[in-house]
This record gives sequence, structure tokens and C-alpha cells, in this order.
Amino acid sequence: MDQARLLEHYTTKYSNESGVSRIEDIRLAKIPLSRFEAAVKFFPEYFRGGDILEMGAGNGNIARALLARDARIRTYTLGDISPPRLEGLRRNLMDDRVLISLLDAENVPDSQAGKYDAVIMVALIEHLIDPMGAMTRIRKALKPGGFVYLDTPNIARYTQRLKLLAGKFPSTASRNEGLTTYYGKPADLHDQGHLHYFTYRSLSLMLTERCNFSKIVKLGYPGGKIVLGKHIHGLLATVWPELFSELAIVAYA
Repeated sequence: MDQARLLEHYTTKYSNESGVSRIEDIRLAKIPLSRFEAAVKFFPEYFRGGDILEMGAGNGNIARALLARDARIRTYTLGDISPPRLEGLRRNLMDDRVLISLLDAENVPDSQAGKYDAVIMVALIEHLIDPMGAMTRIRKALKPGGFVYLDTPNIARYTQRLKLLAGKFPSTASRNEGLTTYYGKPADLHDQGHLHYFTYRSLSLMLTERCNFSKIVKLGYPGGKIVLGKHIHGLLATVWPELFSELAIVAYA
């Protein structure tokens, strides 16, 4: 897998986003049930104000929600490698604090060093060719005391363990052993381009032992099917995130 192949995949996948005229709202939930609700709930609890960089900014829904609710944000830079997504962001985020830039998480330029109080990476690290190298560079982009808010699928979540127990591949973004999208179409890349899979332990060790982060805070929220009700699933995800939550952490510089 090379960067050109990934760029081709994401440019095609998000080709319609340049013309999207509205970004969906993200509700502020006491018990978040999706990675977007989790970001909007958890991130402000750790953010103390200043400059934000969101890598792999998607359609801008997290940025829109945070900008609307947090006056402590001085600047908010949204970076992505997909030209259609960047065009959609320019159309839909009309805020004087917003900067939109063609930025590759694997090649953050030295000019970004020490520039940000916080970095947001939601559903991105699993797509990177070299996550260890990327996180080392992103660590350098943080100011002293800054942090990364990071969310990625938890390969050790109980639903994934049950798949393995049944002899199935625990795909995190597709069906049919990673070969079919959730919409029933053939996947262009295996498991929709998820190249790496993490547990709370593996990601925490990588960030602290190899990428020079100083401290990890584990966060937990329920996701997927809520069989026992959101309150029970929310409690389980909080008490035992390694088993019952998707993988959400704050990693301090």
C-alpha cells in the first residue's frame, strides 16, 4: 500500500462531498453513542483554550459542533488529504477562526512544530501507513502541555472477540470478512482501508514508549448495538473500556 493508492481511494470515496451544502448536527449527549458524540462530549472537558488542529477532518461535523459551543477556541485548523472534502469544508464552515489546509497526518511539516494546544484525530490512525511515525510528528506539533484526542475502533471490544471466537475476521469498517461495505457494495480496499488495529494497551504503549507522549487518559463510551440500554452500556464502557468501549484516549505531550 502506498500513499498514492490511498489518495485515489479517498478522493473517489468522498467525491460527492465537495457539493454538500449542509453538515449534520451532533447532539451533546450525557452518554455518547457514536464517535462524533464522544468527541463533542469529551474533548471540551480537557481543552483549556487556544489553537486546535483536526487531522482527517471529514465533513467538518466535529469542528462545527465545537466551534458553536466553545468560545475558548482561538483558531481551528482542519486538515485532510481528500480534495473533495477540503472543498466541502470551505463551502460549509464560515467561521473566522477556521483555517482549511491540505495536510497529510503522515507528513506534518516542520513548520507546524509547537503550534497547537490540541490535536483531534477521529477515525484516522487506523488508516495510516505508518502510525508510529505519524504520531511522533504530530507530537512535535503540540505546544508544551498540549494533547491529542484520538478515537479509533477497539479490536479487543467484546463484539470483536465474539467474531474471532466464531472464526470470523473482526472487520471494523465493513462486512463479509472485510470485503463488502455496509451499503452492500464491494470494498475498494480491504476493510475500507483500515490498515492497523489497536487495543487500549497497544496504542497507549506505542504513544508513550515510541512517540514521546507523557501520559494517557482512557475514555469510554458505548457504541454499536445497545442491547441492554444505554445506561448499562454506558456504565460498562466507563468501568471497563478495554472490553466494552470503542477506543478513545487523550494523550498528553
